Amino acid sequence: MSHGAVFIDWITVSQFHPQGGLPVLVAGVTVWYDAFGNARFERARAASIGGSYDTAVRVQCDGFRVYLSGNVGRFARQDNLFNHGWAGTLRQCNRILLGLGLPPFTNSFRAADGTETRGAVVSRIDLTANYAAGNESRARAVIRWLTARSISRMKRGHHGDDSVWFVNSRRMVKAYIKHLEMVAHGASCDEFVVDWARGQGVVRVEVEMRKRSLSEEGLQDLHAVSDEKLAELFFAETDVLRAVDFDDGPDFLASLPVRSRAYAAAWMGGQDVHALASRATLWRHARVLREYGLNIMEARCLSAFPVRVRVIDLVALERPDWYDLSEAA
Repeated sequence: MSHGAVFIDWITVSQFHPQGGLPVLVAGVTVWYDAFGNARFERARAASIGGSYDTAVRVQCDGFRVYLSGNVGRFARQDNLFNHGWAGTLRQCNRILLGLGLPPFTNSFRAADGTETRGAVVSRIDLTANYAAGNESRARAVIRWLTARSISRMKRGHHGDDSVWFVNSRRMVKAYIKHLEMVAHGASCDEFVVDWARGQGVVRVEVEMRKRSLSEEGLQDLHAVSDEKLAELFFAETDVLRAVDFDDGPDFLASLPVRSRAYAAAWMGGQDVHALASRATLWRHARVLREYGLNIMEARCLSAFPVRVRVIDLVALERPDWYDLSEAA
């Protein structure tokens, strides 16, 4: 899988303005009461700001803190087959805020008296890239192949042969056939764009980075984020989906740990390994073999393995010249 352009499909960002006095923008307030009828906790709900083509982002301001969450690059556009990088996404965020009479997101700054005011804080970023499998059939084969993969300490799920995801409390990694998602969720999409995505066999790979992961990567503060850092993070997080280039040959088997080799060979041959050993023994070897891209606890789909070459050789898609990132008029 070659590297391509990484762009942003979702951002959640907020900034506290200690001076206050900002316009209040909420969709309502939820109040929790105790058994005696005393208000104990209240929380404002973000307002949904709508755009053309049934797009929307969520914005909130309580007079001090400004909050925005959504796919700002998709806002007022027919589709998000391609989207903005970091600078373009931030521009879109600030354009929306300024249109609502709210201040734009800024970096941290130091005042003349030496005090430092923290700038905007990012709590979620969805990074994504497009890859061409060649046609829809090959794209489905790619997804089927990925459903046989596993990522350590992440729960896997899939929907037929059009999407697969791996998730834990820190992040989500997912892949899906883009034109099918566009048809399902964007009835107003340009038919030419949908047909182009179908003809290319576009597989969208996404990484949803949540607050904890962004903090661990040092990417919560606005000034710390850059396209280079986001691209590096994206490819590191998705490397596990393409890290093991293996086949059924003796060289691959010889590279496996000796004690687990027999179970791997049986599984690759289509045998039911559950008949070979106890469940505890199989789980022990399964943990070892997952590091080599094998999941012996699930029945092997023999027809999926030829797809390995397609997965490894997926072509990274750059945004074509005809694709317009500007908003609708």
